[in-house]
Amino acid sequence: MSINSVNKAIIIACFTTISMSCQFSGQKPENETVSVTEANLVEIKELPGYDSYGFLRDGSEVEEHRVRKNESLYLILRALDVSPQTIYDLEQEAKGKFQYNRIRQNQKYYTYLNSETGKPSRMVFHNSATDYVIFDWDEGVSVTKGVKEVRKEVASSYGTIKSSLYEALVDQDVNILVANRLSEIFGWQVDFFRLYPGDGFKVIYEKQFVDDKPYGIGDILAAEFVHQGDVYNAYWYESADRTGFFDSEGNSVQKALLKAPFTYSHRVSSGFSLNRFHPVLKENRPHYGVDYAAPLGTPVIAVGDGEIVESRYRGASGNIVKIRHNSTYTTAYLHLNGFAKGIKKGAKVHQGQVIGYVGRTGRVTGVHLDYRVYKNDSPMNPLKIKLPPSEGISANNMDVFKVRISNLRTELEGMTEEKEVIANLN
Repeated sequence: MSINSVNKAIIIACFTTISMSCQFSGQKPENETVSVTEANLVEIKELPGYDSYGFLRDGSEVEEHRVRKNESLYLILRALDVSPQTIYDLEQEAKGKFQYNRIRQNQKYYTYLNSETGKPSRMVFHNSATDYVIFDWDEGVSVTKGVKEVRKEVASSYGTIKSSLYEALVDQDVNILVANRLSEIFGWQVDFFRLYPGDGFKVIYEKQFVDDKPYGIGDILAAEFVHQGDVYNAYWYESADRTGFFDSEGNSVQKALLKAPFTYSHRVSSGFSLNRFHPVLKENRPHYGVDYAAPLGTPVIAVGDGEIVESRYRGASGNIVKIRHNSTYTTAYLHLNGFAKGIKKGAKVHQGQVIGYVGRTGRVTGVHLDYRVYKNDSPMNPLKIKLPPSEGISANNMDVFKVRISNLRTELEGMTEEKEVIANLN
């Protein structure tokens, strides 16, 4: 590696300084005739540095591997010419750090070859993109756990929906996990299974990187969603007093119930009606729920926290789960194919928990879920019901909240030109 002009100047300046220092101190250089030139400069070699696992880059060869079908830790280490005794010692050392009996096909691991012997002396085994375990048998045996740093970068994106939120994000090369997060945040106000062209979104979120490669997304910091002309906004706020998403006025955007009992979109095949023609009985009867057409076995989730008050087979309703969320609201899920583990009368469930699976039990003509909402024991239209708000920011903390979200609010309002920009929130 050649020395650039800047380095030359620095080195020459250093020699000049040393020479002047000797003169001022009264010391006489041993060789007064020596002059500093490019020819007699000695290049200072760059140190090798360390890799992402903390090992010195000393020229050792590092090879990437994948676990093959039916391959065990023992077979992997034997293939690396590790003795059975050393493997036993490594397994003993790995207790509580690595579950060597749960290795999966295609798990990634790296081997380090000793620069002197050319033989493997170390292995880094990845349990995930971030978590890994180091097996070292070069000088004795050691097994240590490690975690790679997840770097975060704040970014923003916005768009108008033409066909779906998913496609709007893909068009901007935004991680589709953002769509899931937005549906979680605004799931109390917006039915994400019934979006319309012209609906729009703005979002400020954290991108995550491991070794400078995309890893996922972190927190949603702020977001705005426009649905059929109504504008909803949400800001993440955390304090000893309140934690969650709140709108610009400090009201919680998290309601008591989700808009639909599914994680992903499913078509409404029959709506709420007080006088619907029953396809089996061939007569007009009230239909107090919304039918969702979904594949057999599709997971059904609880739309809110609560207690199960019914979980059984009930005639024409088939397998049914009924959840009391509070003194006002109850929801019911009919015609289930089966119940999830632990779903029985008296059990507590939390919002988003799987309670059963779409089926065709009871008096039905096909596979679907009949979802019902009751307010004070009266059936309500799940698609039109006004959901109750959770507790908002207290008056004592409102000034702090306003200051916290001010930059985020300005950032959202300014999203009008670029598709995706790095948010400057400092």
